[in-house]
Amino acid sequence: MLIEFSVSNFKSIKESKSLKLASSKKFSSNELEDNITLPDEFYKVSIVKSAVLFGGNASGKSNMLKAIQALSFLVEHSMNFKLDEKIELYSPFKLSAKNKANPTNFNILFIAKNNIKYFYNIEFNATQFLKEELYFYPQTEKPRKTLVFRRTLGEQTEFGTYYEGTKVIEVYDNQLILSQVATRPIKSLIAPFRFFSKYLFCSTIHDTRYDDAIIQSFTKLLNEQSSAFKANINKLIRAADTGILEIRTKEHKEEAFKFPEDIPQKVKEELIERFRHRIKTVHNVYEDGNENEKIIGEELFDITEESTGTIKLLVVGGLILDALEYGSTIIIDELDKSLHPLVSAMLIQLFNSPENNPNNAQLIFATHDISLINRNLFRLDQIYFAEKDFKGISNYYRLSDFTNLSKVAPLSKWYLLGRFGATPMIDEYELSLDLDNVEKYESQQVH
Repeated sequence: MLIEFSVSNFKSIKESKSLKLASSKKFSSNELEDNITLPDEFYKVSIVKSAVLFGGNASGKSNMLKAIQALSFLVEHSMNFKLDEKIELYSPFKLSAKNKANPTNFNILFIAKNNIKYFYNIEFNATQFLKEELYFYPQTEKPRKTLVFRRTLGEQTEFGTYYEGTKVIEVYDNQLILSQVATRPIKSLIAPFRFFSKYLFCSTIHDTRYDDAIIQSFTKLLNEQSSAFKANINKLIRAADTGILEIRTKEHKEEAFKFPEDIPQKVKEELIERFRHRIKTVHNVYEDGNENEKIIGEELFDITEESTGTIKLLVVGGLILDALEYGSTIIIDELDKSLHPLVSAMLIQLFNSPENNPNNAQLIFATHDISLINRNLFRLDQIYFAEKDFKGISNYYRLSDFTNLSKVAPLSKWYLLGRFGATPMIDEYELSLDLDNVEKYESQQVH
């Protein structure tokens, strides 16, 4: 589970800013107690199962989530970076001449699937990792931060007393030591690497319609998962009142594909592999098209024939069910886009439900849907705001940072009134539009 993530000098984030999932000590544990969990008896830290970021457009909501995604990508894939290849994810704060040349820093505190708490930190620029360090907290009465390894550019890597595995780890300056676990076993690093590779998923897709690649990814997931997964996705799609009876996948044989003769064989093979499986939605067919009439059969629609909201629900729902099964942390930008507020709330409540989330999966997402600023859905320490100042610098804070909040007044109304900040400052003066060209166009049409 993710406990805390901090980032500095990345996109609109200048100074170090944090996203904290540890519950605030301001609130008693019986306030929406299903929304928090104590994953391990040794660390004495309760963690929220879901968190939401609100804020205006370009406030930095997505940049915080993209920072987590960037760290995860570097851990999973930097072992493949070639000699002298640039680290493309280096994206410093550009509105300060000083920061444009400074390194980016990511650090993360989490509990891996071996129930051990880890702290991982990296610092890098466009060409190299300047620092990489990993610590763990032993499961004792007084867990203390203990070194696993520390690597500083130009110095010999230091290993802690409890480190197990080879100490001969040669990497290029643009590769991470932790990423090497993808290709060779290093005992002390397997659990923290798996947290990133298997139990942390980030989706920052903004397209109105999910493209075929995403649909194909879900098709693959559906084909590989158990019958329980398929049953659950069908329950989810029916619960959302989509009119869909169930989801099926249909396999197209190779001979079903028709190509022009001049298409290269490699391209044909890629297209066949991409479109071999298609998602089909099953709808009841009624005798006279009336739901009160007798059901006389069923009709299969291709997923592309369904609404944008249905496609979004299907894809995101599948990812969420996967996270719930494995106890993963899933991060989704604009979860609510194309979804009805009640459907968004339904998905969030899956994580806050002990029955549906026995493995302590987490959901972290950004949204503009103010109806979700709701005391019945979230504790105050689960609600984050992102705000950008006049210098273009993003800041982040929790609703639990505020005091004297009335338990009667609706929080969404207070947010719209600007009580919490993080709302767009609409400049009415700038809305005085110059429409002279319209009059000129009309006069030209008369002549």
